[in-house]
Order: sequence, then structure tokens, then C-alpha cells
Amino acid sequence: MKKILSLLAVAILLAVIAPQTAYAEKKDKDKKGWKWEMPKKMTGIEEFDHYLRVCDTLNTRITTYMDSVTFYTVRPIDVQQPDGTIIKRRCVVDDKDNIRGSNEALAQYFDMTNTGLAILGDLVKITGETTVATASLAGDPLKALSYGKYLKAGPNIAIKGGKMMKELLKKMNQQKKEIRQYKQDYSEAGELKDPTISAEEIDAHYSNNEPVTKLSEEYNNAIAEIQAKDSSIQVPEDGDADIDGL
Repeated sequence: MKKILSLLAVAILLAVIAPQTAYAEKKDKDKKGWKWEMPKKMTGIEEFDHYLRVCDTLNTRITTYMDSVTFYTVRPIDVQQPDGTIIKRRCVVDDKDNIRGSNEALAQYFDMTNTGLAILGDLVKITGETTVATASLAGDPLKALSYGKYLKAGPNIAIKGGKMMKELLKKMNQQKKEIRQYKQDYSEAGELKDPTISAEEIDAHYSNNEPVTKLSEEYNNAIAEIQAKDSSIQVPEDGDADIDGL
């Protein structure tokens, strides 16, 4: 009986771990998706419990990272004067159309990119953790039956989490390029440095040309605030945390 259980445990482990990539691709098509949940009780097997903690930590880091990003775009600003006339400007704005500083946006890019690349590096290591966890269960057939399903976690977190991270990092990288371009084209107050450049040429530099309307008082207050804040922010040179080759 013990031999049968051992063989059954090995079969379960092989079924779970062998087709990691195929499994993850199949689950991508599953409308219900996949969600990590830490087991209520640990196994008492040191290597496997370490693997569970690594999966839980990585899943939390990815979720926290994805939720903490502020997205920026370079948008035209229609500044409405008290007499109703409109002055055209262009500024960096967040996803709630608040005017933000270009240095602030770039500093976030480099900080979040370094953090994201560190998480991606740890996602690569999860493959080795999965292999060790698989071997640790092989000696305990009953726990292999109960906990073998958690061996799917490592491949899922690595593939699905890695995909989300890369997509977000590439989106941030595109934003960085536009904000660098903005600093070439405009002053921090949103005024075009070279007035001879046509509107069509300027619009071609940016991905979002839908204007945001701001009252002149609101606009002036925002510009004064970001100019004071941005002057104290140091932005790394390009290449320090670049992901063009990701």
C-alpha cells in the first residue's frame, strides 16, 4: 500500500510540474482565471513551506507594485481666463487630469522600473524553488496528495505575473520617452520653447492630444506648486534603469 501511495504521489507531482508552460497558457484562456491563496496550514516540510512563503511574498509584491503606479501623459491644456478667452499650454498630467511635474513623473519611472526589474529577477528564481518544492513532497505521499496543487503556483506567478509586469514596465517606458520629449519642447509652465514648430509636428510627438480644460487660477496654482516641488527632485540620466530591451 505504501508503495502504491508513493507511486501515486510521484505521478501527481509529475502531472503538476511537467507541463508548466502549457498549463499556464491554457489557464490564460480560462475566463475564471487563476488566483493565489496561501494554504491555511503549512506542511511542516521546510523546503515546501519556504516555497509557499516565496510564492505568497511574490504575489503580494506584484499586487502592491501594480496598484502603486501613477500613470502620466503629456496633454494639451486649455487655460480659461476670467474673461473666457483660452490660452493653449501643454503639461504632464496624471490619470485624474491633475497637472504634475515632469521631474516627479520621471523620478517615479526610474524608481518603479528598478523595483519592477528586481521583482522580475525574483520571478525567474521561482522555477528553481518549484523544483526543490517538488522534490521535498516526494517523500510524503499523503501531503503530496493534499499540497501538490500548490506546485502550480510558482509557474503561474512567474508567467502571469511576469507578463503583467513587463506590459506595465513597457507602458511606463513609453511615458518616460514622451516626458523626456516634453522637457525638450516645453518649459515646466507648459509654454512651447520654439513657437515656429507647427501644431502637427508637436502632436506627432505625443500619444494623447485630447485637451484638458483648467481655469486660470487652478492652472497657475498647479504650475507654482510643481515648479517648487520639481526643483528639489534629482532625475537619473537615461540608461540607468532603461527597459528598451525587455
